[in-house]
Amino acid sequence: MLLKSLSEHALYTIYTFAVLLLLYFAPHAAQGQILNIERSRVDPDSAGYFTGTGGLSFSMFNRNAGKDNPNNYLQLTFNGDLAYISEKHSYLLLNYYNYLLVNYDSEELRNTVASTGYSHFRVNFMRKKRLSYELFAQTQADKARGLEFRTLAGGGVRYRVLRSQNSSLYVGTGFMHEHEEWENPELEQRLIAANLLKSTNYVSGKVKLNEQVSTEGIVYYQFGYDDAISRLRNRVSGDVTLQVRLTNKFSFKTNFSCVYEDEPIVPVTRFVYAISNGIQVQF
Repeated sequence: MLLKSLSEHALYTIYTFAVLLLLYFAPHAAQGQILNIERSRVDPDSAGYFTGTGGLSFSMFNRNAGKDNPNNYLQLTFNGDLAYISEKHSYLLLNYYNYLLVNYDSEELRNTVASTGYSHFRVNFMRKKRLSYELFAQTQADKARGLEFRTLAGGGVRYRVLRSQNSSLYVGTGFMHEHEEWENPELEQRLIAANLLKSTNYVSGKVKLNEQVSTEGIVYYQFGYDDAISRLRNRVSGDVTLQVRLTNKFSFKTNFSCVYEDEPIVPVTRFVYAISNGIQVQF
């Protein structure tokens, strides 16, 4: 009992420090699309119901680039997660989409469109057991970075390291096939495709700080050997959310996400991050 109490206290302290550190070092606001599959996982002892979260935001504004040269912005953001929890298994559907249009009403200035989004489906078989099994599939696009299309599908195992009333810690590992299509403006053949078999691994955790405040996070490490460059392509990504409950249905949420790729398919920024704040509705 003493060891268990100490381990829970250590997890609580380390996780809280990591959240504060990540939020402190994220100085600019942006839109992110790193997956946190823990967001729609709920009480493992409950069963036979649907649950989910959703949000929609729309904004329109302008910023002057000169006396008679305004930049006009239109932005739409949607996120929606849905989960069905059965007695033995759980089914998660995670969705995110962000659309940004610049100079939408200008005839002289070139329109700039940046859209990002994903849809991710995951099944957790035998979810109550310490060792469970997962299958997943995903589609994704990130026009701003040149990612025209990405699909992946795979499966693996999920192991419960720790679970208590106020905290939990899981690790997962498996394999997936990933297909990517990137636009490369530096080449005549602008569309570059890649197909890789990858190992996918993650560590995820949740901590309930008190009745109103909770936090959750996940770190992925994915890698695969690419014959085209005769080396491994490695990707590390992370997502941390701090949630403050306002009512039974509404919460204020701060989210930080980042991703690093050591060998991107096309020459793009290797490290990208995003931080966002908003209101979340629970149903």
